Amino acid sequence: MNATCCRAICGRIEAHISSLPPPFRLHRPMLARAASMEARTPARAPAFCVSWCATTPTPEFMNAITGKLECGQPSLLCKQSMFARWQYLVKRLPHLPEETHEETTIAEAPSYSENMLYNEAKQLCPVYQTAKERLLEAFEKGKLGRWIKKPLEQDQFVCELTDPDPKLLFT
Repeated sequence: MNATCCRAICGRIEAHISSLPPPFRLHRPMLARAASMEARTPARAPAFCVSWCATTPTPEFMNAITGKLECGQPSLLCKQSMFARWQYLVKRLPHLPEETHEETTIAEAPSYSENMLYNEAKQLCPVYQTAKERLLEAFEKGKLGRWIKKPLEQDQFVCELTDPDPKLLFT
């Protein structure tokens, strides 16, 4: 079982992926054998999902259809919440040097980050974009299929969490 999971998660791509820009790298998670070797009977997926984080006292129970918590609030794992954390940090942290092929520069903080679309924010990180391209190239080289692209509209949203409490964002 362990070898099968390892192959599914990282084994197929490790021979084909190369030159990931730091800090990106291929992670090989330590996987334990399943406790039960009984055959699994496929069934309909439940209408809920559970996520937990080491920094939160209790797990989050989400509606699997909407991705929202039972109370209707967004999950800490959803794009809205992650985008809100990014916007909060962009306003408060000093910007790190950004290395390009020719020189090192200090990236400018986007002054309009509150009206920025999620996909525009993702484009501001060229290192992430390079790592993503290398991953897609590795899929093609390994004949592992093409990454299924989601509709463009899915990432064209502004953050709806205005002036969130940092205690809630970073719990």
